[in-house]
Amino acid sequence: MPVALLATVLNTIMAQLAWTYNWWEFKESLFKWDKIAPLFTVYSIFLVGTIWIFHFTYRKFWIYIIVNLIVDLFYGIVFTKFLNSLEIRENGSFSPLSNLLAMTILAVLLYFYQMWQEGKADKELIE
Repeated sequence: MPVALLATVLNTIMAQLAWTYNWWEFKESLFKWDKIAPLFTVYSIFLVGTIWIFHFTYRKFWIYIIVNLIVDLFYGIVFTKFLNSLEIRENGSFSPLSNLLAMTILAVLLYFYQMWQEGKADKELIE
């Protein structure tokens, strides 16, 4: 759970950067106040997705990276085009390749964070 919460915080920061630097824009959202970091992506899809991906792939780094690349490609190309076609989202200056790179870096950071968390937990159990 800590890694999923960190993913949510980092995705919130990324959404705020996207809002500030016009990387992308959500025109429609569930509430008027969640256009910067939409609830349906940052606080639901990414949170739950992070938990499930870690549940099935943690301690298998290359499988983790491959699964993340597949999910990020689907989100960055297929799902965003779908949202753009419904006029919910609009592309800005952030290309799909930039999105894939940013999400891959985020995935690696999250993986190392989880390793650090587990190392910390193992030490607490020993003491």
